[in-house]
Amino acid sequence: MKNIFYGYSGEPVLRDVNFEIQPGDAVAICGANGAGKSTLLKIINGLIFPTSGSYKFEGREINSKLMADNRYSKYFHQKVGFVWQNPDVQLFCPSVEEELSFGPEQMELPEEEIKIRTDDAIKFFDLEKLRHRAPYNLSGGEKKKVALASILTMNPAIWTLDEPLSALDEKTRDVLKNFLFELKRAGKTIIFSSHDSNFISELADKKISL
Repeated sequence: MKNIFYGYSGEPVLRDVNFEIQPGDAVAICGANGAGKSTLLKIINGLIFPTSGSYKFEGREINSKLMADNRYSKYFHQKVGFVWQNPDVQLFCPSVEEELSFGPEQMELPEEEIKIRTDDAIKFFDLEKLRHRAPYNLSGGEKKKVALASILTMNPAIWTLDEPLSALDEKTRDVLKNFLFELKRAGKTIIFSSHDSNFISELADKKISL
């Protein structure tokens, strides 16, 4: 990210943001409410684009023209996974099982590989009893686990998470923390926003302050 600016209705949210993230980094995005943490995560995920400045991923500038290329967009979203703060924004399939298989299906993986990935994610997050349930009928903690599992089945190199611990009970927070530590040990790149200073100090190698 170089000299990134972004605003809503003329009001600047991000001003002259500069940083570089290397593969395997665990990076916390910090700042008060309204500082632009969610906005920055959306830019990182190619969902919105800077008003000015440049964002390069693997040497290519991410902009609306490049992301309009379906082939490149599919490649990009296989590499970069996004877990939204509110799982309701992310989940849309009729059942948990279909939610988990949707990403691998879009990647056009073989049917057997899709089944293996889906079953592994269900087992990892202990979702077997919820396999055929509709995501919108689940509790907040259950939805968060399904959201994580739906990204896990795509196995991205880069995980981005917006306030991953928000509105969770202690048990679910522990599950999520342990999962993120496992991702870090596996060498995945992790970019997350959080207000939890203890969690940030435990997981992050570096911080971006907005």
